[in-house]
Order: sequence, then C-alpha cells, then structure tokens
Amino acid sequence: MALSLRDLLLQNEFWVLVFVLGWISLNWPMLTLAANATIMGVPAILVYICAIWLMIILALFIFDLVGD
Repeated sequence: MALSLRDLLLQNEFWVLVFVLGWISLNWPMLTLAANATIMGVPAILVYICAIWLMIILALFIFDLVGD
C-alpha cells in the first residue's frame, strides 16, 4: 500500500511528529546558542531558522516525488 501525501497529512501521528520536531529544533535553548554569532555578516539565528524551514520543505518535496 503506497502512502500519498494526502493520506499522510490526515494521520495524527504525522502531525505529532511535525510538532515534536519543530519543538525540538526551534525551542528557546537551541535559538540562544547563536545569540551573538554571525555567518558572513548574517545573524546565525536567521541562518538556522532558514535552514530548518529549507529542510522541512525539501523533505516534503522529496516525499511528494517518491509518492507519485
């Protein structure tokens, strides 16, 4: 049985996983690790949050490609 993105989005376990991953990666102690750091002139906190969003978007894109 192949899982599609539509079927996955209806599962409660998926939403719990997304919440837990978001809570772990975007919680306050993780965000304060890069409080005063910069990466090529850009605040490290901005780079970290953009990297997390990029990973989430790429994971959903790859899952959609595999599902089709």
